[in-house]
Amino acid sequence: MMNNSKLIFCSPFFWKKIYLYKKYPIFKSAEKKIFNRSSIIPKIFTNSNIKIYSGKSWHRRIINKWMIGFKFGEFTWNRKLALYKAKQLKKKKKK
Repeated sequence: MMNNSKLIFCSPFFWKKIYLYKKYPIFKSAEKKIFNRSSIIPKIFTNSNIKIYSGKSWHRRIINKWMIGFKFGEFTWNRKLALYKAKQLKKKKKK
């Protein structure tokens, strides 16, 4: 019987962070910067502050137990909302 478990993807840089986090207690208090948004959040980072890079800016997040297993990129917004004045004016005129 085969096990249908999906492999957890983490970049090599991220594996190094996990190793340092486990081995040295000083890394628990340091702020963690995440560049690779496609890595999956491990249990080790529960209740810790992290900064996720979205390509232009840093987003600060506190990891809770509900975020574990999701990707870091799901908790950042990297697109600007398209707000067009013409559409907004049309909506106001209709009301």
